[in-house]
Amino acid sequence: MTNSMNNLNDLAILNGESEAPNDGFAAPLDGSSAAAGHGAGASRAPLGIDGKQPAATAQEALAKLSLGANNEQLEELRPDLVNALRELVVQYREEGMVARRHEIRRIRQARLFWQGLQYAWWNPQDMTWNLPYESKMYDDSAAAEMPRYQFVTNLYQAFGLSFISILSQDVPATRFYPQSAQSIGDITAARAASQVCDLVEQNNRVQHLLTGVAFYLWTDGKIGGYVRYVADAQRFGSHNEPVIEEHYVALGDDAYVCPECGAEQTVGLESGGTEAGNAPVARLFRGGDLGDDGQEGFGSDPSLSLGTGDSSYSNSAQPGLNSSPVTGHQSPVTPSLLPPVICKNCGGSLGPEHFKPAARVAVPLITGVRRVANGQEVISVVGGLELNTPVWANEMYEYPYLQWSMEVHRAKLKASYPHAADKIQMGGPQSADEVYARSTRVAISQGLPMTHPGDALFNLITFSRTWIRPWSFYAIEDKSVRDALLALFPDGCYVAYAGDTYCESRNESMDDRWRVMHALPGDGQNRPSVGDSLVQIQERYNTLSNIQAETYEYGIPPIYADPQVLDFDALANQTAEPAAHYPARARPGQPLAAGFFQPAPAQVPPDLVRHQQELMGPVSQFLTGLFPAVFGGEMESVKTASGYAMARDQALGRLGLVWRRLKTFYSDVMLLSVDCFRKNRPEDAEIPILGPGGEFESRWIRLADLKGNIQAHPESDETFPRLKSQQRAVVQQLMASSDPLIQQALADPSNIGFVKGVLGLSDLVVPGEDSRNKQLREIDLLLASAPIEGVRSAGVPSAGVAKDAEENRRQDAGATLLPSVPVDLLFDNHAVELEECRRWANSDAGQIAHIENPVGFANVRAHAEAHLRAIGLACAKAPEKSRASSISPISTEGPAVPGNQETDQTI
Repeated sequence: MTNSMNNLNDLAILNGESEAPNDGFAAPLDGSSAAAGHGAGASRAPLGIDGKQPAATAQEALAKLSLGANNEQLEELRPDLVNALRELVVQYREEGMVARRHEIRRIRQARLFWQGLQYAWWNPQDMTWNLPYESKMYDDSAAAEMPRYQFVTNLYQAFGLSFISILSQDVPATRFYPQSAQSIGDITAARAASQVCDLVEQNNRVQHLLTGVAFYLWTDGKIGGYVRYVADAQRFGSHNEPVIEEHYVALGDDAYVCPECGAEQTVGLESGGTEAGNAPVARLFRGGDLGDDGQEGFGSDPSLSLGTGDSSYSNSAQPGLNSSPVTGHQSPVTPSLLPPVICKNCGGSLGPEHFKPAARVAVPLITGVRRVANGQEVISVVGGLELNTPVWANEMYEYPYLQWSMEVHRAKLKASYPHAADKIQMGGPQSADEVYARSTRVAISQGLPMTHPGDALFNLITFSRTWIRPWSFYAIEDKSVRDALLALFPDGCYVAYAGDTYCESRNESMDDRWRVMHALPGDGQNRPSVGDSLVQIQERYNTLSNIQAETYEYGIPPIYADPQVLDFDALANQTAEPAAHYPARARPGQPLAAGFFQPAPAQVPPDLVRHQQELMGPVSQFLTGLFPAVFGGEMESVKTASGYAMARDQALGRLGLVWRRLKTFYSDVMLLSVDCFRKNRPEDAEIPILGPGGEFESRWIRLADLKGNIQAHPESDETFPRLKSQQRAVVQQLMASSDPLIQQALADPSNIGFVKGVLGLSDLVVPGEDSRNKQLREIDLLLASAPIEGVRSAGVPSAGVAKDAEENRRQDAGATLLPSVPVDLLFDNHAVELEECRRWANSDAGQIAHIENPVGFANVRAHAEAHLRAIGLACAKAPEKSRASSISPISTEGPAVPGNQETDQTI
């Protein structure tokens, strides 16, 4: 059994690589075939041309090995196929070039508005957004030359934050269903898929993931979810793994079989010698040694040359040596000249035709330990600026291609693809549409008050990953090239380019990795985002704000003075300072104020302020659907809490259009994650959880449980309470109810922990909770052992419980089952612990243990019977009044056990 690292190294040698392939330590193995088989148990038969089924012939296996695990050598062996893929991608991109540029223009403006750069103007000459005097923004000294008024009250971002908080505060519930309710495998897979979904959400930080989803829905209007398995030691750590190699050993000894008497004679004893002394003869008879690879050969021992001087007698061309073209296994050879052997039983002569070699089998052998990168399922959310889809398609199944482009540092790409490291150079793509999209992404990612990317344009390389459907190959006119691509990629093609350099490709379906969602309904792929309607409102509000500020500053009126009254020469020569004296002389018969005149200051029109308030309030709220009840704003007409709750529910109904789309998208992504988990995980996954008893437990996700067929659907109940605030409100309503059934449910010990967590009262001490947790820990110990056969003490009442035939037989014989964990008469709260045993026995966990672990279940039952006998013993010795209170079904405290020096403290 050869480990995966050896397979990769052999592949590197076969492909003529000077460096070892990427193993997930220096750079991530992002969704590659090597990542899918990385880890223990990764060795497998050579895959065929489709990359899924084992190779049918030796020629197909050698062809696939020569291409590499992810077709790394495809450009060297078939450059015509790589050029055809490159031209096909360019051809499909050029079909929607104009619409794609318009989409990039819209998204870039929205991203700039989010950053507060809201005074950009569109230049049709260079097809980009430009900021006023942005070339002078490299230093602070140019701020004085900027336009006086560029105030930004970022309503676009404020409403967007409210939208993001609403969509990301709750995780959409996903329900997994079996394809057939009659199939046990499908039902088991549906149950295990829920656990996989929880693990994927935990690993991908689902709240942060949903925040990114809501952001792109607000600015871009289109998102894509990409699911794959990534092995990365720097992100996920690493673990030790044994290096297992395949060795062949002999079962028994080589022997001769006498044709006369039928006796077997071990090799090495035919002439009184040892087997070691005749080892060359034995190896000669069975056709040579078996090496580590299981092939038989003569090796380099010169004593096995038969003394004939025939150098043509070798492993590759030997008389009577048969070799399989796939396994390389060689059958024994029968030389014509061998030393004679005498049978010790009858004295007959034994020749090479009577030789019987010992059977040889392959056994695994641990030869060392190596570090292996950990891997997990990774979900990436991609916005419309990075995701390129055909603009004319309405649904994803109509896509001929899907492309994800991003800027990656050249060093990381060289580490990820060492076979193409020498070809990966600085610089971007050459086509005009790719340059336009690249410059937009780089400029936006810097977050600078300018639209030109700067030096980073040359330090980053555009890494494009494209998925192509099989029917897209029919756009290729060359039939031989088209047939070769269909044979190499029957399910679809994934191809990656670093700039113009080919990196890898593999057989991969677009539908197995991607889901695409639009925020709003519409035609094609260039659809508006949720925040598009607020862009023009923001521009109008900024204009009115600047007019208002200009009115305040430039509207200060001048003061006119009579030169006969005010001495302007003396005023010009005097320093202006507080409480200064200025020479002035009033005209005869007139007051001094009559020599001065100041016109009325400019006033902001009242309707301008009202219009500004309307833009910021009702108009923006109506266009976006984000009313004050959603983000906690004040409503003049509503004064009660129930009124605010009703208004909030009505406001959220407007956002339900986006929320329902998001739930469907999220459930589809989770289904892809479950499928990725069962296809790529090398072994069962262990999840440490905090058990009900307060101790850490291990929950396992078995790969064998995920063999069935499943389907995923979003939670259909729109009012399903999942938020803590919603759950708290429901619990408080239930606590205020006078229904005795509801009060009994809230008083149940199994619900006390939930109520404490929802109300946030973790320090609240509930009577009987410690006893319940103690009993749950004891149940775990009881399930791991068997009950003990014992003799029932005379005089202990049976408490009138129903028993099966086996229990009656034991009681008739005077024996009873004792638990491996005894109860304590003095300290145990018998009533609470007995009730917890009953609750557990009727739960799903108890019923499963009853079927799968009957011995452990019998041990738990014996423990419960011990608690029942302890209650009966206490009742028999207590006064009548105490007995009545101890057997009350609503009691949660254990009865007081009277002291007795002769009574044992455990049962």
